Amino acid sequence: MRILLVDGDADLLNQVRRAFWKSHRAWEVVLAHTGAEALQVLARDPVDIVMSDLRLPDLPGAELIHRVRELQPGAVRIALADPAQAEWTEQVEGDLHRLFIKPLQPDFLIGVVDSLNIEDDATNVRAVRAFVGGLGRIPSLPSLYVELVELLQREDAGMGEVARLIRRDLGVASQVLKLANSVHCASDRPVSEIGQALAMLGVDTLRSLVLFRGLISSFETPRPQGLDLEQLWLHSFHVATGVRKLAVFEGETALADLAFSVGLLHDIGLVVLATDPSRRYRSILEQAQSSRTPLAVLEHDTYGVDHTQIGAHLLNLWGLPPAFCRPVREHHAPPAPGEGFPLSAALHLADARHGGGATAGIFADGRWGLHPHVLGDADRFARWKACLANEDVSA
Repeated sequence: MRILLVDGDADLLNQVRRAFWKSHRAWEVVLAHTGAEALQVLARDPVDIVMSDLRLPDLPGAELIHRVRELQPGAVRIALADPAQAEWTEQVEGDLHRLFIKPLQPDFLIGVVDSLNIEDDATNVRAVRAFVGGLGRIPSLPSLYVELVELLQREDAGMGEVARLIRRDLGVASQVLKLANSVHCASDRPVSEIGQALAMLGVDTLRSLVLFRGLISSFETPRPQGLDLEQLWLHSFHVATGVRKLAVFEGETALADLAFSVGLLHDIGLVVLATDPSRRYRSILEQAQSSRTPLAVLEHDTYGVDHTQIGAHLLNLWGLPPAFCRPVREHHAPPAPGEGFPLSAALHLADARHGGGATAGIFADGRWGLHPHVLGDADRFARWKACLANEDVSA
């Protein structure tokens, strides 16, 4: 793995490089003291990760990050900012995968790199990384912005009420989780539940986030092509309530919020693919609608990857833990159940049998049958099927 470190502090660069070398001698670490030096490296050789200070002596860090996205979209982009810069980090947030507030210890940065699983995860092929790396902001459902803004403008708004609204929007929910795992969450325990993220961010930060998203929603490019965001939302919400119901039904109440969040974002890769500027994904959606060929098969034929891999990779880049990303990647083909609650299998069943029925259209996998690993445990399958049949999703 090749890592480019960019900072005007030569002593800090050498300190971080020594720590990286002691911890992972297979990592190749390249140093750049200025933006110009960094651009020379990027023009010469491919890198896997760029970790840059936002305050450089010759070039605004935001401009460098944007150039990285243009020159090497497959590189993971991580920025480090001084506390005084936190107020304008939204200017570069769309170009970033992670952002952390200084000072930070080398051991923390090592943990950040380790968490990306770039070397160990076979799905993180360069094609996936390049596609996701070139993505800007995930489109949100504009119909919810007025309601969100009105609620957040109330001084007495409760976080429980806010959380219920946030869970109703794929784009806002994903951005809340991303922000909580970057600027405001330099800890060893990633945030994977929306309520926890909101508690960390606070109403003021959330109000700024929602207002900013609402402002740019009309101007974001590229827009999803041919994807019915309202239908996708309904499907995702039904799946989220179903998988949460299964977790509670099995006595795994501690996993209920995680299960809901995973269900809400399990198809986020569809939104990514729909922003393909070539508009090839519109044809895929039309073909899936008119045939019985699964979306994932058509995606593989066209891109060599599918939305489960892309969605899991994006969430991993944003700092979501493996316990969150793995079910997203596995929800079409869950592994054989082991110890503990099989969240991937529960997500697969909720997606297939509880994802909104006929209204889910091409988003529900049930019309293509269930995976053998879900059907293999006949007793559990019968219990889960009955549980989902009794689920009330109107709340």
